[in-house]
Amino acid sequence: MRAHGASLADVSFIRTFMTDLGDLAAYGAVRRRLFPAPGQNPPASTTVEVSRLFLPGAVLEVEVTAVVG
Repeated sequence: MRAHGASLADVSFIRTFMTDLGDLAAYGAVRRRLFPAPGQNPPASTTVEVSRLFLPGAVLEVEVTAVVG
C-alpha cells in the first residue's frame, strides 16, 4: 500500500479468507488493534471460510481496498 501512497487509515474494505473460522476471535483481536484509525469508523468487511488457499499451508488471506484521494 505504501508504494501507492496509502496507509491503514485509507482502507475502506477488507475481504478475508480463512481455512478455519475457529480462528476468528484471534483474527478479530488483531484487526481491532489496527482498525479503526483514530477518529475513523472501521472498514467494511467480509470474512469467509474456505477449504484451502493458494499457498500450501496458508491459513489466512486478506485482501484490502484502500481509497487515496
